[in-house]
Amino acid sequence: MFKSVKSVALATGISFAVMSSASFAQESPQYSDITVEASLAAAEGSNAMEVFPEIQNDLLSAVSALVPGSDDAQDPAIRIDIRKISLNGNPLLTGSNEFNEIEGVVDIADQTGRATSRSFPVNISAYTSDREVPEGYVSVAPSAEDFYVVMVNAFAEVVAEQANMLNAAPSSTDK
Repeated sequence: MFKSVKSVALATGISFAVMSSASFAQESPQYSDITVEASLAAAEGSNAMEVFPEIQNDLLSAVSALVPGSDDAQDPAIRIDIRKISLNGNPLLTGSNEFNEIEGVVDIADQTGRATSRSFPVNISAYTSDREVPEGYVSVAPSAEDFYVVMVNAFAEVVAEQANMLNAAPSSTDK
């Protein structure tokens, strides 16, 4: 059930993001490749890759939906390294399969592989609010699936926003 809910929610979020970002695609630089790696598996005490083995693929799909792609190998590439997934700072995730912090580094590299264009950290956090619920309203706490989708999509949106701000050289199809 968790996997199907996660897939549907992720697909819905990506579809919305694609539709809302389509108007920016013409003005944005294009990218020849996007890769996502997770060096957090080497982090002491982290079990995030065991708990969320598909997070690299899900993040790749989310970013790919937001960033214009290119078949021109001369266009820059995006390299994402997920470095930390935690619940309130603890990298050892509990049996509830939830997290509320994700950190990574993004390198936008030219065709030689050097990170000449830009490198930046992406740190996303999400927390529930313990506010008093107004009269007549029902409070619904976000589920682990909700947090997962929000965290992956938020990370992808930051990557896309930063990548789309670059003034990359036009691809060969634009010449």
